[in-house]
Amino acid sequence: MSLKDIIHSNQPAESRQLACALTFCGGFIDAYTYIQRGHTLSAGQTGNVIFFSSALADHNIPGMINRASTFIAFSLGLLFIAFSLGLLMVGLFHKYVKSHYWRVFCLFPILVICAVVGFLPKSVPNFYIVPSIAFGLAIQNASFSKIEGMGYNNAFTTGNLKKSVVAWSAFFFGEDKSKHTATVNYMLLVISFGLGAIVSALLQKIFILKTIWFAVILLTAINIIYLIALKENKKIDLNNLANR
Repeated sequence: MSLKDIIHSNQPAESRQLACALTFCGGFIDAYTYIQRGHTLSAGQTGNVIFFSSALADHNIPGMINRASTFIAFSLGLLFIAFSLGLLMVGLFHKYVKSHYWRVFCLFPILVICAVVGFLPKSVPNFYIVPSIAFGLAIQNASFSKIEGMGYNNAFTTGNLKKSVVAWSAFFFGEDKSKHTATVNYMLLVISFGLGAIVSALLQKIFILKTIWFAVILLTAINIIYLIALKENKKIDLNNLANR
């Protein structure tokens, strides 16, 4: 996998490299919020439902608020994208509908939120921080939702793991050769998420709260590469944008 493959791809938003990089970030940020911010997953809402139930049984009010607000914020992030895309389809940003230019802006929320969180002390309540990160991740997840034409999640990995196992089974035992691409893609996504979580956990032993800034750096690089890919494919004209 190389940067050239992304830049010269006909669908850079669906490229394998971009999907793996975003999924790496998803695992990285999820591990950060779990370790540093009240053992709450910013994207894994299944886990948060279980954690909420445990907090409820223990009469842990802050824990309940943290998990419930994260769940709501993630849902609002998805709703935000759905509403925005609805407006897009009826005319908003009509000139850029075919260019996928809107995705460039969709990484801004998680970038800004993570950058700010890195400055905040541990004393700031987690029910302010984790839901904000969840909101940004939901927008990222809804904006980049396909890898080479197949649906995937870049903020959590349960669905990717399921699809990976199903595709592997069909490929090896069902001898369905058409599943080869799916097996490779979903396996790489699962590995990327796991590596992101591991790297995050290791870095947190050194940088603690500031670890989140590594995600900001990586997401910024991803956005720049995606923008270059769009320009290379002539899906947007940056010169015309500068004059508007």
